[in-house]
Amino acid sequence: MTIQRIFETLPGEVIFAIPLAVLLTLVLLLLRRIAIKRAKGRRDTVAHAYAMPVDDAGAIATRIEAAKAGNNNVAVADLYLAQALAYQKLGDEKARMTALTAAAGYAALHGPESTHAIARMHLADAARSTGDMTSACEHWHLAREAFHASGHSEEHARVEKLMRENGCPTDWVLTEF
Repeated sequence: MTIQRIFETLPGEVIFAIPLAVLLTLVLLLLRRIAIKRAKGRRDTVAHAYAMPVDDAGAIATRIEAAKAGNNNVAVADLYLAQALAYQKLGDEKARMTALTAAAGYAALHGPESTHAIARMHLADAARSTGDMTSACEHWHLAREAFHASGHSEEHARVEKLMRENGCPTDWVLTEF
């Protein structure tokens, strides 16, 4: 094959190769996006956070320290939530609130979003039970955003309804200062 022949056939080959390469790239990007969503869905579910085992608070504290030592911050958030539920069973409200605050803080920074949302819901309920509706509304607002970020639209809608029923300010009131 001569060089002249190569230059004559090359544009025809490129015309077919470019669309094929673009199509292949789009398929690979789509498959990657699906895989990421599935992985996130397995890691970050509301059911996982609700199903956290409620052991004794001391055993959970040991697991928290081990998770912190291993820099497993996602596990730390879930463990603090489990510890809060254990303290609730024991009737230790002060320790429960400390654990809920830690769970919300770790989950806000490191995930999972569902743990952040559930911890905020517990904190909102505690604030509402003491008559502190300002704090309750703030916690509901953060929980609503965390449910939205984690893709839990039903929980998001439920919290929005709860906020409206309790007279919480709308977003524009909270953000337009």
